[in-house]
Amino acid sequence: MTSDHILYLVIAASWMQSAAAVASAYSKTMIRLRIASTIANFLGVVVGATSGNIAVLSRHIVLFPLDLIRLREMRKLVASVKRAADGELKVEWLKPFMHPCSVKAGAVLFRKGEEADRAYMLIEGEIELSEMGIGLRPGTLFGEMALFTEEGVRTATARALADCRLLSISYEEFEQLYFQNPQFGLYLVRLIVRRLHANAQQIEAQQLEALASPRTTEDVRA
Repeated sequence: MTSDHILYLVIAASWMQSAAAVASAYSKTMIRLRIASTIANFLGVVVGATSGNIAVLSRHIVLFPLDLIRLREMRKLVASVKRAADGELKVEWLKPFMHPCSVKAGAVLFRKGEEADRAYMLIEGEIELSEMGIGLRPGTLFGEMALFTEEGVRTATARALADCRLLSISYEEFEQLYFQNPQFGLYLVRLIVRRLHANAQQIEAQQLEALASPRTTEDVRA
């Protein structure tokens, strides 16, 4: 390749890199921004390598894989939420964005009416939502409902029935994930609505069981 060809390649790659950078600035969703940024950094590697500019080459060699990793995470997140919304009520896709914590048996994680600032996922142990009489199993996301209420307060008391390992995510981090990608927000809302419906069915079943219990006892005595 002649020096003229190299010069033309550098110029073309530089223009395309500029176009990709502008596209990333105008992107309205995180995935599109990451795609444009990844392309811009790839072209930056080309420009740096062909022009011999070590500073440019080093910067984009570092940024290019970072953009690829973040793009992969966001795509995986959206795909996982879609599968969760279409299938079982699982939220495993949220784990990489959460932080570990733990509580002892008998501890109250939060009380009904308190101001809420984070959501939790139960990893190990047992949590009871006292007012509802519902026991949560490992893998359950809880405490996120206040994010969608006008007052932003807890709708139930969460008490540990055993030593528990949990993951937590602040509402600020939750909102960032929610608003960075409209598709993620849509599937998340669908997921929460389905879980509310499941909780309502569980409460109804418990009420029916409680109503049926006295009759059963009376029948046995008769």
